[in-house]
Amino acid sequence: MAPAATNKKVTFLLNWYANPYHTPIFVAKSKGFYEEEGIDLAILETTNPSDVTEIVGSGAINMGLKAMMHILAAKERGIELTSFGTLLDEPPTGLIFKESSGIKQFKDIIGKRVGYIGHFGKVMIDDMAKQAGIDTSSYETVRVGMNVVDAILRGDIDTGIGFTNFQRIELEQLSGEKAGMLRIDELDGLGCCCFCSVMFVANDTFFKQNKDIAAGFLRATRRAMDLTIEYPEQAWEAMCRMNPRLRTETYKLIFDRTLPYFSRTLLNVERDWEKVGKFCKYLEVLDPKVDQHSVYTNELVPAMGKPAHEPITEGGVLSN
Repeated sequence: MAPAATNKKVTFLLNWYANPYHTPIFVAKSKGFYEEEGIDLAILETTNPSDVTEIVGSGAINMGLKAMMHILAAKERGIELTSFGTLLDEPPTGLIFKESSGIKQFKDIIGKRVGYIGHFGKVMIDDMAKQAGIDTSSYETVRVGMNVVDAILRGDIDTGIGFTNFQRIELEQLSGEKAGMLRIDELDGLGCCCFCSVMFVANDTFFKQNKDIAAGFLRATRRAMDLTIEYPEQAWEAMCRMNPRLRTETYKLIFDRTLPYFSRTLLNVERDWEKVGKFCKYLEVLDPKVDQHSVYTNELVPAMGKPAHEPITEGGVLSN
């Protein structure tokens, strides 16, 4: 569907290259759901995920995607972002590695090269080492960004932080051997992997001045989320038509494994923000005086339980 002349151009920055866990956004775009809400959405990719908070926070881009922990870290740095919904709920995150690496438990990182995405990842690794009584000089940390699998395959690192539904699968498929994972939430006893939940974020000024746009974006995305979860094959086909390079067995498997983690409601979960805030304060990457609940809102999230489609038969098949 071609954007109408009255539709508002809105820029949206992904947190990485377009990949399977972005499917609902591309489904909404391909089906014309955003256009029906008066939005001409320009979906942009980033080459450096660490740039997203600053680019969206500066107002250069209107909206985007970022993990919970990075939104709080941005708050600490004075970058004003608002999380107004959830795309991905609690994808299990941890240190991934090839079975041949010899890593079976956390203490096995001694003498190894450990990859991390950004500053927060290094802080987590070093903190777990201290908990385990491991000297932080007994292993090497290497910043690899989101390219953990490539770094392992090149031999630059032995293990690194990734998602079980993404990088772990990618590592197995590309290396030809079984991959293992040490989940950070289990090692830290957190009870959830919510620190890596992927959120919809907007520049504070844009959000305050364009709540109708943000609300329309969520309505369109919620329709696409329903379609993705209920009709995954149709959704994946739409995703691949917009991003042909994803039409591979590996990406299809990643999509299938990601389905359980898509947020059905798009809601910011208060419990998760509470836990992630406490975790960030424990790691001293967030000022204890900062209210972690001040960075998100559910005011525009579509009402739960609202049908995405009208019944074929008026009143439903049991109305007579």
